Amino acid sequence: MKFLKIIQLPRQLLWAVVMEGVGTTRMVHVYARHGSGKLRLTPLHRHPTPAELHVAGEQLKDIPRSLLFLAVFLIPVPGFIGGYALAAISLEKKYGNKIKLLPSRFRHLLSPEKKK
Repeated sequence: MKFLKIIQLPRQLLWAVVMEGVGTTRMVHVYARHGSGKLRLTPLHRHPTPAELHVAGEQLKDIPRSLLFLAVFLIPVPGFIGGYALAAISLEKKYGNKIKLLPSRFRHLLSPEKKK
């Protein structure tokens, strides 16, 4: 890993946390529109599309992963942070899409795709 990438990693992690918050806010808005549509409080053109509901469902699955990942960084136990990150990355690489331990935005930062 190049020195410049190492320097930029904390800023990118902070940006990933912010974007997870934005994604969670969007998810709440989509489910709120969906719920009010079920109660027939909003007109039909305001109902979320199936694509929006799919994205919101994926973000809902990211919430427990995000909470676990952020709790690891908030707990000041030496060696635990790096160990969790390495274990999560290695398990995801070994099992592919069968197991997902990292939130989607963190997954792209900590294990970037190989350039073809």
